[in-house]
Amino acid sequence: MNNRRLKLHERPAPAVGNNKHANTIRNILHFMDMSGGQANTLDIYYWLNDNTKYGVPMSALINVLSKGPFNSVGKESATNALAVKRTVKIWEVKVDKVEERSEKA
Repeated sequence: MNNRRLKLHERPAPAVGNNKHANTIRNILHFMDMSGGQANTLDIYYWLNDNTKYGVPMSALINVLSKGPFNSVGKESATNALAVKRTVKIWEVKVDKVEERSEKA
């Protein structure tokens, strides 16, 4: 549905995972289970690009993490593949959102 046809107060809240990013969310949840429940953005990014067929761009990953069933817990310093230091967020799963998805399925 095109949200422009709806009045502003009738539009749904921003969310991802309905169609396009469902597999990405499943893969992130799988990685979070393996890593102990928390992971930073770069670890998730490199794992997805190494272990999935098509990978995911960083911009799409950040969109999924910020709007999907994940909480930002804190920040840490990390280095990327070019040995450049960055500050990245640490993410964990929102338990209530995952339970809602499993009940709908």
